[in-house]
Amino acid sequence: MASPQQGLESPYNGVRRMRTPIAGGLIFLTTAYFAAVRLLRDSGAYLKPADEFCEKSDGQQQEPCSRPDLFAFQISSGFAIFYVGWVGFKTWYISRNVHRNLPNTPEGRLFGWLPESDQIAAANLTFQVWDFVISLLIPEHCSAVFLTHHFMAAVVSWFSLHYQVLHYYGIYFLGLTEVSSIFLVVIDLGRYFPPESGTLFAHIVGICQPAFLVSFFWYRVAMWWVISWRLWSDVLTVTGNGRAEKLRPGKTFVLKYVYLPFNILLGLLQLHWFRFIMEETKKVVFGHEMPDHSQGTE
Repeated sequence: MASPQQGLESPYNGVRRMRTPIAGGLIFLTTAYFAAVRLLRDSGAYLKPADEFCEKSDGQQQEPCSRPDLFAFQISSGFAIFYVGWVGFKTWYISRNVHRNLPNTPEGRLFGWLPESDQIAAANLTFQVWDFVISLLIPEHCSAVFLTHHFMAAVVSWFSLHYQVLHYYGIYFLGLTEVSSIFLVVIDLGRYFPPESGTLFAHIVGICQPAFLVSFFWYRVAMWWVISWRLWSDVLTVTGNGRAEKLRPGKTFVLKYVYLPFNILLGLLQLHWFRFIMEETKKVVFGHEMPDHSQGTE
């Protein structure tokens, strides 16, 4: 099937076009997860979890304790997070295709087509659906906040593909913001399976902690609201002058009643997580503890 044009007039059902990579991604992540769980099912002796992740329902410690599900989740999700983060970073800063190949107008940013954004939206849709389902199997990830985040991100990704919209903003919100999550994958792996002091992995975790804090603040707090302001301005412009209805007949509701509300909700969620991260950072600085990001900021 031919690729869509970079013009603005014709919406394109990218979900149907991307069904093969989406299905392939789901199969890959699921296979990687369950294969790791199977291979590491008796790994407690050499992959020892922190005590807090080995408690029985009555509060007693499991002996021996093995948590291959936590390790498998971090490794599997790391593939998807690194992919979307890297494509977003490359498209925004290195190739700059998001700035060079889309018209610098409200219509261009909202309705222009970009192949990298298609790839990110498909990958993020795949990851969020997979993460939602797998999280139901892992108590540490099965929280209302965590699942709500996955649901909203999946909805935004689906509409971006289905109606060929927000390809400029998709590079940022669905791709570039995941740069911070790359560091979080390593940090959480170190929290679940604490490394011995002085080891290479301990040093890597130590590097990732400040990198996560800085990248989270920059992409998910400071710049989030700058880019969101432009999004709101563009949406209100094209819905006010009738261009949205002309370019995407009958699809205007997606901009006003899906993207804008979800943008605010997800932005507030970033602020909630950042407050939590700062509290945990104080513990690291003054109490020498590993940060606890179990509420999920991926």
